[in-house]
Amino acid sequence: MTAWTDATRLQRALGPSVTLDDYADDCVAAANAWAWRKRHEAGYDDPDDTAAEAPSPDVAYGTTLYAVALWRERASTDGYPSFDDLSTYAPTGGSLGQIRRLLGIGRAAVDRPVAATVARPWSPWARWR
Repeated sequence: MTAWTDATRLQRALGPSVTLDDYADDCVAAANAWAWRKRHEAGYDDPDDTAAEAPSPDVAYGTTLYAVALWRERASTDGYPSFDDLSTYAPTGGSLGQIRRLLGIGRAAVDRPVAATVARPWSPWARWR
């Protein structure tokens, strides 16, 4: 599987006060696999090789951001934990939209076309033939 991010990049993104453990390696591996799969589903032809570098810096950064999101969601039920007292404050939408933009996935320009179907003329007697 690809290696577009690693524990060093995850540590740099989380900051020096965070101590990484084996869970961080799981987050990095999952982020690499998810990013490659989503780009593959979107029509990109990225090599499935651990020695291959990310196709661009934004793809590497998006993969790192996804690893950060996975690490922060550890032991939470619906997102990374927050201890904010502002109950009237409207939350932001999260970082998945930015991650998808960085990876270039979900764009109509690379989506595969839908297969054409052959339409038959309708007839009220068609089911008895």
